[in-house]
Amino acid sequence: MELAISGEGLGSVRTLEEILEIIGAEGVRAIEIWPENIPVRDGGTLIHKRLYANRDIQRAAEILDRAGAKAACVCFGAGFAKELAEDRELFSLELARAVRTAHELGAKVVNHYCYYVAMGDEYSVDKLKGYYSRAIEEAEKYGIYLALENEAHDITKNPVQMREIVEAMDSEYFRTNYDATNYYQAGYEGFPYAYEVLKDLIVHVHIKNGCIYCLDHGHKEVYKGGAMTGRYSGEYIYYPVASDGAVNVDGLIRRLIKDDYQGYCSLEPHTIPELCGEYYKAESEYLYTRGFSPHSTVLTDKK
Repeated sequence: MELAISGEGLGSVRTLEEILEIIGAEGVRAIEIWPENIPVRDGGTLIHKRLYANRDIQRAAEILDRAGAKAACVCFGAGFAKELAEDRELFSLELARAVRTAHELGAKVVNHYCYYVAMGDEYSVDKLKGYYSRAIEEAEKYGIYLALENEAHDITKNPVQMREIVEAMDSEYFRTNYDATNYYQAGYEGFPYAYEVLKDLIVHVHIKNGCIYCLDHGHKEVYKGGAMTGRYSGEYIYYPVASDGAVNVDGLIRRLIKDDYQGYCSLEPHTIPELCGEYYKAESEYLYTRGFSPHSTVLTDKK
């Protein structure tokens, strides 16, 4: 079990070299790669900022190598772009490209999102396979896991339904990225309930925390997130540091250690770029007190 930090928060304002230096100062040597973290290939033109087409993957690999860093996973966020989600053929081709990108960068997981592919509660297995089958073939070829992340507004918000979706894809390389706080945002108990439902399907974990946004409690607008759903419908989520909030992150970490989870735990602060460094410092220091070791792949507390 290793600690990583998402490259999304600083991707629009910092180069990959700069981000690796910033997270490295906090003792973290693994990054979740997003398309914006990878330089555009010389002479290339981007099809879309959320895609890996015409990104210089070899240069990114060289940057990681020079920094002594690793790619914890490759993230594919095309589901958040309605125009991409509505183009099933393009989506399918580019998700398969993300798998090859992960292979080239030495990552074993492609974290991806449904969102506009299937919002709400209803879904069609055949439709989903139209989006995912090509990438599943590539994943099985390279031994890369496709990790579908749960979100509060699409078909993955219910952990039981997430399990049904993963099993319906009928591949050992189609699994889930578990985000307890996203389940909380959807009105479910993120831990332990959602974890118990999905524990044998989890290949990547996001660490953050959340609570109900309330100005009367001294909450600041810059830490306010999106709308909550389910039992918390009508509220907005608020993102404190990982040690605070409504989600039992301490219990989750202890359980992951007990269950000998072997993947990455990735910090995913939701805030503006100017405050990312503050989150990185506070959250990594907190996790070091819970058993993670800086610059190490070893957890010191196996109790």
